[in-house]
Amino acid sequence: MERPTAININLSTSGSRLGGAAIAAGFNCRYMAESFPVELWRMWDKDEEFYLDKLKVTNFTSRTSFDFLGSLSPKRLRALYLDSDILSRVMLERPKIIHLHNPIPSFAFETIAVRAAKAGIKVVASTHGFYEMMYPNYGLKPYERFLWKQTVTKPVTRSLQYMDAIFSLYPEEKKMLMDIGVSEEKIHLTPNGVNPFFLTPSTAAEEKEVVKKFNLSLDNPILFFIGNHTVNKGLATVLETASKLSRPATFVIGGRLLTPEEPQQWQEKFAHNKLVNIVFTDYLTTIEQRALYRLADVLLFPSLADTLPLTIIEAMTTHLPVIAYDVGGISYQLQDGCGMLVESGDFTGFLTAVELAISDPKLRTEIARKAKLRQESIFSWEKTSQITIDIYKQIINQK
Repeated sequence: MERPTAININLSTSGSRLGGAAIAAGFNCRYMAESFPVELWRMWDKDEEFYLDKLKVTNFTSRTSFDFLGSLSPKRLRALYLDSDILSRVMLERPKIIHLHNPIPSFAFETIAVRAAKAGIKVVASTHGFYEMMYPNYGLKPYERFLWKQTVTKPVTRSLQYMDAIFSLYPEEKKMLMDIGVSEEKIHLTPNGVNPFFLTPSTAAEEKEVVKKFNLSLDNPILFFIGNHTVNKGLATVLETASKLSRPATFVIGGRLLTPEEPQQWQEKFAHNKLVNIVFTDYLTTIEQRALYRLADVLLFPSLADTLPLTIIEAMTTHLPVIAYDVGGISYQLQDGCGMLVESGDFTGFLTAVELAISDPKLRTEIARKAKLRQESIFSWEKTSQITIDIYKQIINQK
């Protein structure tokens, strides 16, 4: 078996629950593995090895390395001290390149980058999560913001001096990277692609099953939200929109429930709107998600912190117009009329955009048409994986 030239390492605090960085790393590696010796190593909730097509995947059990804050710190901060046996395996395997994905847990990110670089291994990183790392709009308290800066922003920033290249997801990110010390010649644009599953339309049977399962009415516009039900993803904005919308609509809230009581808790927080029906789906399969992309009239994405969301690319792929807050690389995704952008935090602007979109089918059709063309021209794993391989080769050949 050919030894890997490059090992892609996905760090995580969520075990086997795949976030955007892990999904993106997986697809980019699977496409690279067709023509380049690469492996994917992941922090996980158990040790295992398997293949995805030609890609070898190795999962490493996550554990707490040290946690001097103990129970005094919030759970999300304690998670920053997770570690695994990935570094020791890197030192044993000695690949020519390691490629880091996801800056959290940040101390593991820093330690792996520094130790590998000092051992003569080339180190690169993708910027999944960098925007959120630099601008944590998570409703943190003042002491939590201080701890975030010390335990996330600073370790990741320190590690950048050891990087041979940074794979940036959108052009405007370059300034942020240069401001924290990355030289311009090390920054390479490599946008996310799309899961090929979403390139094939859902079937009528799949759509019918989703309508039946969630008791959806097709008489009124369907407004779809899919994502984590955490503060930064903007679910509160979606539900406040539902409470104030002046037109009949169905709001479909996708994503795993935090608790069984969550739907009732949200309903108690916002005024009831008799024109609107709200459906919480809980976890959605990819088949159900694709069907809802096709059934919905608009995707709502008022995230407060995101880099280059895969969900938006999936919506563009499936001809679903997007209304989103302008954060991170979303303006790059939706520029030139490929979506409706609203200044982050401008609820009135967001509500106005929703009202306009559901009242104007021609507008939705035009946005969807432009978005699909943009997705096809820019957001492709075939293109990004080849760019990544080319940069790997350049770095390997550097003296």
